Amino acid sequence: MNEIQWERLINTSDLQVSEIEGLNIANQLKHRVTFIKFKSNGHTYSRIYYLALSEDVIHYKGSRNKSKIEACKIKDIDQVRAGFTTAIWKAYLNKRKITRDEENLAFSILYDNNRHSLDLLAETEEIRSQWIEGLTFLIRRYQSHMRTHHEITNQWIWQVFSQADRDQSGCLDRSEVHQLLVSLNIRLDERSIDTYFNRANTRTNNYEELQHLDKDEFLTFYKIVSCRPELIELVCQFNGSTSQKKKKVLSDYNILNNLAHLSPVAHPQDTSAISFTKSVNKRRSSFIACRRGSSLAKTENLSTLCDVTDKNEYLSIEQLQDFLQKEQYLKSISIADCAKLIAKFEPSVEGRESEELSVDGLRLLLLHDEFCIMNPNKTSRVYHDMTRPITDYFIATSHNTYIRDTQIYGECTPETYIHALRTGCRAVEMDCYDGYNMEPIVYHGKTLTTPITFREIIKAIKPEAFSVSPYPIFLNIENHCTYEQQGIMAHLLKEVFQDHLLSKPLVENFDKLPSPEDLKYKVLIRSRRYPKEKTAADPKSDPSNDETEPNPKDYHPEFSNLIIYSEIVSFKDITHSLCTQKCFHSISLKESKADALIDARVPDNLDLVRLTHHRLVRVYPGTKRQNSSNIDPVDYWNYGVQMVALNYQSNDNAMHQQHGLFSDNGGCGYLLKPSCLLSDDPLFDPKATNYKKGKYLQIRIISGQHLPKEHGSIKDKDIVNPFVEVITYGIRHDSTEHRTRTVHNNGLNPIWDHKIDLDIYCPELCLVLFKVRDEDRCGASKFLGQACIPFTAIQLGYRHIKLKEKNGDYMCGTLFVHVKIEDF
Repeated sequence: MNEIQWERLINTSDLQVSEIEGLNIANQLKHRVTFIKFKSNGHTYSRIYYLALSEDVIHYKGSRNKSKIEACKIKDIDQVRAGFTTAIWKAYLNKRKITRDEENLAFSILYDNNRHSLDLLAETEEIRSQWIEGLTFLIRRYQSHMRTHHEITNQWIWQVFSQADRDQSGCLDRSEVHQLLVSLNIRLDERSIDTYFNRANTRTNNYEELQHLDKDEFLTFYKIVSCRPELIELVCQFNGSTSQKKKKVLSDYNILNNLAHLSPVAHPQDTSAISFTKSVNKRRSSFIACRRGSSLAKTENLSTLCDVTDKNEYLSIEQLQDFLQKEQYLKSISIADCAKLIAKFEPSVEGRESEELSVDGLRLLLLHDEFCIMNPNKTSRVYHDMTRPITDYFIATSHNTYIRDTQIYGECTPETYIHALRTGCRAVEMDCYDGYNMEPIVYHGKTLTTPITFREIIKAIKPEAFSVSPYPIFLNIENHCTYEQQGIMAHLLKEVFQDHLLSKPLVENFDKLPSPEDLKYKVLIRSRRYPKEKTAADPKSDPSNDETEPNPKDYHPEFSNLIIYSEIVSFKDITHSLCTQKCFHSISLKESKADALIDARVPDNLDLVRLTHHRLVRVYPGTKRQNSSNIDPVDYWNYGVQMVALNYQSNDNAMHQQHGLFSDNGGCGYLLKPSCLLSDDPLFDPKATNYKKGKYLQIRIISGQHLPKEHGSIKDKDIVNPFVEVITYGIRHDSTEHRTRTVHNNGLNPIWDHKIDLDIYCPELCLVLFKVRDEDRCGASKFLGQACIPFTAIQLGYRHIKLKEKNGDYMCGTLFVHVKIEDF
């Protein structure tokens, strides 16, 4: 762990002044205000909008409908923009249904990966600014849950409590607790529910108090139900406890066995959590035992956490050091370092004072990003050598980026470019045609897709081009324009991107391409410079060879001169390309042609690897994928293809692999290819098993936490029956599938305790996908969550895996695993 990681880990200034201001502004959003909503059908409506008390969703009320309706969830919002920036606003402007002098009152909430927008007109500029600032804060706070997962969990608990409290009394009766358990995604028998209810209920002043749980009592109830027995076992393993009670088989663990040892403690410094505070009465004081079992806890408040207070269920500072050195591979961690960790993560006052870490403290520590399965030192910074020729890198690439839905119909929109660039994409595509009034347009030719102007797209790209990564962005332009409109495209590119647009080579007489470092903050045009008939081979003789291209009589010199380092040329065969084509020539292969090269007999299949040594190669989906399904990118990465073009709007396995691979190297969209793909290594063949750098991988899937229902609906009365699939992707012999057993009726804290042993022959090209599914006896299993991790970024030891939704957004669900890796 380097100094940056350590500083990031022990920094206790969780709540900055700006965040306090943000909270104050967010609270203002809970007051109801009236906006005019502008819809795509040309109608406008007056609506009352407000932020829910749970701060996770925006509600609205119509003039005729008194009940609240969900407008959008905070977690689904991608950005908030001021002014007339969306297609809906522009349509109203074009039809003169709104005027420019109202732009200072307009704003848009973009959600669902920028696919949809909520376009609103405020009554005053002050209200608009308040909502933009408040929503921006809430979005940032939600997205920060990679670092502060605890806060997100507590927000989620607040949400289920508020929804279970049907009469809004601030308390839950037994029937509401039943409903709450359904929301928590767990089914318990009546005896267990009664036991937990009575255990959590500590108010005894009257009958009414005995029949209800207030907010503090509910959080105690939640703590009991969501107990982490696997962490208790882990603590006892390292503190030397050998009592028979601690040797429970995890899969048979019963929460009732540990009820006598559960009691709440406070962590007044835990400002990120929602805190429900009330005075402690005599009965509560009598049951709050200190961790040593003698004196009372040194607190008067009850926070959202409650500690396990059995005297054997904590780690001393020396035992914590032993655990971190042996299991988490922090060989050089000192006692002083462990003291800082205890001060940061231990929720109880007495635990911090005696420098001991409870089960809850261990839970919070292991949920921190530094201790999760994905090595944050690889995701948070660029660490690859970025000075090699750009052909030596995998490049995150999008196919037909302008399409929002299928390849046949739907709206073409600049928002899809914004979404792709914000997820780290560095190569986007546009199919350009002549438009009216000498305005080039972009759409999928000979389909029902709705065109958009070339101007709108590049203006949308400009502010986002380098917002995530400083490394070059490719504009893959499929040019179907006439001579005149090619000149207009060239003029627009120069006008919009100005000095960022590469318009001449960095050096003259080059024999290799420059590096990503050399091309920082540059926009590169990838297209044809000459008509096809002037190239060495005419692709019409084999239409499967490369992308459909224009055949204008002439190519405009101003446009052609912008094509510097990525000139698309026709592909005839490997020998022809290797012998005649220059380093700046780039090849596009339809998936069928690329598959034919890969399926060739050994060693001819390695010719594709040789082709990628000094030339950029792009593989794109075939025309049969009209539903925007994706090719399997791993097959092409294994052979060194730099640009594997994917439909970013499709939330499928291919995109999970894409996000997983390019989460490495700081998420900058460029990954240095492994050495086996950069040289003529005779030992490397993606079809063989004799690669010399193999690893033995053991993954123990221990448990899950806060697994969602399908589509994240907490109102769904069905309880999930989760199981975990572990799928590895890589060279042929590294592609495997495994699964755990199914745990029935428990999405809150299921335990599998399942071991998987794997031999990985080429770890540099291996991805590990964890997928949680809900078993359905009557049909296909349902997706609940996923996480795709590059093998080389996996941390060893006990790790949490933070799950994502299909679209790549994080959820509050996690898996808890143990990882072991050894050389063959």
